[in-house]
Amino acid sequence: MKAKKLKMEIKTSKFSFPISALRFSTLKWISKLVLKYGPSKIKDDWLSPGEHQNMSEIIKNLTPEDVEGILNQLEQEEPFELVNIDTYDENQEKVVVKIYTV
Repeated sequence: MKAKKLKMEIKTSKFSFPISALRFSTLKWISKLVLKYGPSKIKDDWLSPGEHQNMSEIIKNLTPEDVEGILNQLEQEEPFELVNIDTYDENQEKVVVKIYTV
């Protein structure tokens, strides 16, 4: 069975933010819009100098075809978990972030 959607969950001690599973076709459409209008809005001072040194350049050079290629590859795979972060914030409260295909 190939993956059809991407699902995200964000949980903290104060709230849980489940994001509905999105079809890969919807994600491709959203990425085209974001990459068409978003990169020109990024300001270098929005990002921490040491932490994300070249992030604005990477985002500015990312094309819709790049994102579509990644999503096409994810669509060809069996469902799996991409991200599973279980950590604590600055107030020592638990934070969980999960991203997986379904």
